[in-house]
Amino acid sequence: MILEVDSLAKYSVKIVGIDSGACPMIMHVGQQGWNIDYFGFYLSKPEMKIDGKWQRVKFKQNEWQTQDVALLKFHTLCNSPADANDKILLDVSDAFLKLSTSLRFTMGLPFDTNHANPLTQPSPLNDSSMFWSWQNGHKFLRLDLSKSGAESSKWSYHLGSVGCESDSAVRPPETSCAFTNRVEFVLPMVQLDSDLDLEVSLADIITKVDINEAPNCMFESPDSEPCKRLIQNLVNRPWIKWQSVVF
Repeated sequence: MILEVDSLAKYSVKIVGIDSGACPMIMHVGQQGWNIDYFGFYLSKPEMKIDGKWQRVKFKQNEWQTQDVALLKFHTLCNSPADANDKILLDVSDAFLKLSTSLRFTMGLPFDTNHANPLTQPSPLNDSSMFWSWQNGHKFLRLDLSKSGAESSKWSYHLGSVGCESDSAVRPPETSCAFTNRVEFVLPMVQLDSDLDLEVSLADIITKVDINEAPNCMFESPDSEPCKRLIQNLVNRPWIKWQSVVF
């Protein structure tokens, strides 16, 4: 994180466990290399804990962030960096950060934002590659992998709200969806965190899922496999954390 003079907290977010310098990005599952054809996710509701109470903070508004929502996209960092985003900008002061003991986000979008009119939403909510339908809303997380060679294969995980009922796919639901599929995570903050970036581990997201054999999970019920295991990984495993430091 870099504290800037205009009272911004800037966090770089890095994917760990991929081949350094590879383009397209390549991750290894066992002995096999898989291309990362698409990887992105939405964050919302940034909060910091001060004196034991959670305080809402805002993202700095730009093409990748509204005040309440941020979109991170990694897969084009090597070949088209202008179309990628690996940074989070929070509109908070240095003094505020020094009082904070925890940072909290939600991976996903609030109901009203998720099901708002897709034709009128601001950037980054107007990204069609992260949108499913007005009824179902956005893809909170999208991961597309492919393997080339003698045993070519593709595998995808698209997570969003499931069981959203409305009169048609081009109408928003009136009530909450059966499975909201939002994931909240908390990052403890200490003095050292002011010098750290964030890490995202794809291995933790797909652990215990054999993507060579498992079907895709794209807006399926989290009661079915492999979706059940994948959502458990997002909830229970440290797939987002402060960067590892070796002393």
